Parts: sequence; structure tokens; C-alpha cells
Amino acid sequence: MLLSTAEDLANFVSELKRESDRGLALVSAALIDDKLGDTLKSLCCENRSTAKLLDDGNAPLGTFSSRIELCFALGLIDEFEYAEIGILRKVRNEFAHAKHGISFKSARIQGLCSSLKSDLPEGGDYPLTDPRFRFMNSSVSIALRLYHRPEWVALERRQPKEWLSREASKWRSFKDAAPPEGLPVMVIGRSPITD
Repeated sequence: MLLSTAEDLANFVSELKRESDRGLALVSAALIDDKLGDTLKSLCCENRSTAKLLDDGNAPLGTFSSRIELCFALGLIDEFEYAEIGILRKVRNEFAHAKHGISFKSARIQGLCSSLKSDLPEGGDYPLTDPRFRFMNSSVSIALRLYHRPEWVALERRQPKEWLSREASKWRSFKDAAPPEGLPVMVIGRSPITD
């Protein structure tokens, strides 16, 4: 791990510890959402459609849920990451949509956090059954796994490709010349007029 990565993550964890329960859920999920978005951008061709799909106001891939699904469909996250991020998203949604009275002590949140599978630290005096601790542990674990994913995925970035030349799809007349060898041909002709 790069020193700059370690320092950035240490600062992130330090800030998370000071967050309210709602803040912890929202900020953690936002970082993971950003990493998924950056990962998708790293795979896509560098053109205006990528920004429209991922960043514009009504971008079809602008939601946390759509980014999770597409990253998994494209093999950019593995089965474990997909499941873990899905639970983190559900916890985030609980906090995001509740008006008041929600915390990591809420039954629904406790149930979701008990399903998290990220490795827990051994030894020490960690509160391993505390839902807030488990959520933060999982968030940091996933953030660490995704931290450099955009750079790795960029090595496989899609490039614009010409699948068929413009010449190949040009209108031609058999009167002028036969079609070039090896190109698909669609023949359009007139029916003879009969009386």
C-alpha cells in the first residue's frame, strides 16, 4: 500500500469515528459509491457518453445501486464485494430515508450489520458484536479493496473501435460493379411491374 493511500484511509477512519450514526452510514457509502463510479469511468471509453451515463443530473448509472450492479455484471467487483456493498447500501438507505429516531441500535440496522462478512480484527478489546463497529469495519475493508481499483481497471480501458467501415455500408448499384469480396450484402431490387 502506498504511504499516501494509508494516510488518506487513516484520515478517513479518524473522521468516521467522529461521525453521528447517520453521518457514518452516509459518508461511508458515499466513498464506496465514488470508488465504484471511478472504476466504471476507468473502464469506459473517454468520451462524452461516459459522463452522461455516470455523472449527469439524471444519469442512468448515477445511483449507488446501478453502479453496484454494473460493476458486478462487468466483473469489476467480486461476489464478496458485491454482497458486502449491497448490505452497506441497505444500511445507508435506512439512515437516508428515516426522518428521525434511527441509530445502529435499531433492530433493522442491527440485523443488517450482523450479516456483514468482512474480516474482524483478532485480539485487542474490539467490540466485535457492536453494529456500528461492524459497519465501520466493513466500510473501511471495502474502501481499502476498492481504493486502487480504478487504476487497475484503467489498464483494461475500452477504446473506440470501428466495427464496420463506412465504405462497407455504402449504397452500391450492381450496374456499376459487383460488391467487394468478403463484405455482407443486402440486395434491394424492384419487382417487375406486371399488369
